[in-house]
Parts: sequence; structure tokens; C-alpha cells
Amino acid sequence: MAVYDRLPPGEQKLADTTLSRLNDLASYSATELALSAKVSKATAVRFFRRIGYQSFGQVRRQARAEAHLASPLYALAGINPKERATDALSKHVGSDIRNLTETFQRQDARQFERAVSLLAEAPRVRVIGMRNGQFVAQHAAYLLAQLRDDVASMPGASMTLAEDLASLDKRDVLVVVDFRRRAAMLPTIVNAARGLGVNLVFISGPGMSALSRPGDIALQCLTEGAAVFDSYVAAISIVNYLATAVAKQLEKHSRKRLEVIEALHESLEDLRP
Repeated sequence: MAVYDRLPPGEQKLADTTLSRLNDLASYSATELALSAKVSKATAVRFFRRIGYQSFGQVRRQARAEAHLASPLYALAGINPKERATDALSKHVGSDIRNLTETFQRQDARQFERAVSLLAEAPRVRVIGMRNGQFVAQHAAYLLAQLRDDVASMPGASMTLAEDLASLDKRDVLVVVDFRRRAAMLPTIVNAARGLGVNLVFISGPGMSALSRPGDIALQCLTEGAAVFDSYVAAISIVNYLATAVAKQLEKHSRKRLEVIEALHESLEDLRP
């Protein structure tokens, strides 16, 4: 986000367009991207040079080389069927450890503090995630709902997106879990929430910041898997950390709510020892 904030407005528009097309970037020309972003070819040339590429051709070559990262189908082709299970397990664990370590090393503590304050103080908290982000979003909503009132996942079981959004305003928070192979409708939902003035907190993978803007909170986590599938260990850890920090900030309120929940579990007899 620091680089994004320093870009001229035209180059920010092109950055947004480029990031939103990462999954199939190699299929576009620089001219097509410039037209889509409604900027000039000269702006496109300056932008790609500014971020370290001599030409857009170099960008496309890198995109082709990394195309396998987007789909499990490509990753499956690289699996060695003769690899020993112990070696595969070692790579798997090592990859997750790197993701965890580097994710937290890269975080801005001020972003975490802002996120915790918003999640603790906002009247309403909503969480949305689709495809690979859905289970992380549901876990975040589950943890936060144990600590404070008025937390819910979006959309509801009846896909009531419009109704869900209509209840929110500038005092509220929408947590957006956004990983690669993004659902096509997610940008539309984010734009609608932004139009209502809702505070936005993003938990996303690298290169998925196209939806965030200056002023939003963007917590990026590494998701690179050791084999076929992406790993969301770091994302779950970030959610766990945020919820724990919210519990500390709310303190008495969270304790009282948890006591009520435990009492209800006993009366409902819905849990086994």
C-alpha cells in the first residue's frame, strides 16, 4: 500500500486494473489495460517502469511463468508421485512455517491496532468471504460473535446481500476476506459497502489489494502452498490474533458475554464433554 499511495491518480487506476486481472494478466496487452483503466499509453509505460519492469512484455513473461500459482490444476502437474511421504510432509510444514513467520514480520502494528479498535467499538461487524475465503470469514465471525454483540457473516442463508448492506453505515465495519481466484461479484459488494461509508478491513493474500484504498485497513498474509493447494494457516492465525486482541480490549463485556454463552450451553446441553 505504501507504493500505491505514492502513485499519481492515473497510475493508481492502472494499478487497480492490473491487480484485478492478475489471474489472466498474460492475456492482455498494455494498450488493453490502459484502455480498461481509462489512462494513456504513456501512463502505462511510466507505471510499469516505476514498479521495476523495463516493458509490459517483461510483465507478461513473468505472468506466464507464474500462471501455475493460480490454479491447482497447474500445480498438480508438478507433483512428483515418487516423492517420499516424509519429504513431502517436511516441505508442507516448512512452507506453513515460512508463511506464518513472513506474514507477521511484514505487518504494520498500527494497522493491527486500528483493526482491533474498529472491531471492538463498531456498533455492527459483518464479515464476508467467498470461495477460498469463506471458511476464514466464517471462523472470524464465529470468534468475534463470542466476544461482542451484532456480528454476522454475509451473505445470509437466503443471499440477502442488499438487506445485509442496508443495515450498515459509517460507524460499522465490514471485514473482507479476499484470496486469489476471487469471486467475480466481490468487487461489486465492496464498492456498495464503500458507497455507504462502511469501514473496510481486508484480510487478503499477496497481490489481492486491488479492492483496498488509502484509509482502508489491509492485512496481507502469505498463502503459498507446498504442493497443490494454497495454505491459509497464516490467515487463520491473523484472525485468531485479532479476536484475542478484541477480547482484551473489551475485557469485562467479553467476559460477561462468554459467561452467558457458557450458561446457555449448559441449559441447552448441546455440547459433549
